[in-house]
Amino acid sequence: MTTVGEILKNKRLEKKLALIDVEKAIKVRSKFLLAIENNEFNLLPPTTFTRGFIKNYAGFLGLPPDEILAFYRRQVNLDKEKILPGEPQKIARKFTLTPTVITAAGIAFMLLLFFGYLFRQYFLYAGTPSLTVTSPADYVIMKTTSVEVTGKTDPDTILTINSQEVVVNDKGEFSIKIDLVPGLNTFTIVSVNKFKKETRIVRNVRLESP
Repeated sequence: MTTVGEILKNKRLEKKLALIDVEKAIKVRSKFLLAIENNEFNLLPPTTFTRGFIKNYAGFLGLPPDEILAFYRRQVNLDKEKILPGEPQKIARKFTLTPTVITAAGIAFMLLLFFGYLFRQYFLYAGTPSLTVTSPADYVIMKTTSVEVTGKTDPDTILTINSQEVVVNDKGEFSIKIDLVPGLNTFTIVSVNKFKKETRIVRNVRLESP
């Protein structure tokens, strides 16, 4: 198939013109004229400019611009329809369990456990144990002769109420009934971890005589 570039180049050579002569005449740079002659339209500016270059080039050489532009449009459309070989697609690698993968996963898991343990130990060492007293409320007035002290702390701590040790279950929960004396009763609840860090809460309960 005859191309736009061949038509223009042959006509220019027929007229014994150099590219620089055409450049001076139609004010289109030689590199663009050369790209047109070589049909390298990808090296040219957007299509609107390219059509203008071709139209001016054809008119300067005495060729019918509309016919040359028709060749250009047909050539561009054919180029678009070509099926160019695409880049080879990367095939996703299928994940397989190998001894190396299993070993690496095992090492990563052990390191995670190790650092998790270190973090927990550091947290326990650096921080005080948690302690929550759910009952009784502070400065509550009671009319019964006993009160139930309940709450929660860390499971591995030692809990005392007024220096008397209280049993804590494996969830850290505790509950104990304490007799009241008339007037103000003060309860000091202390939780101490193995690093001797402690948390202390005080509850005041007043027993009023009936």
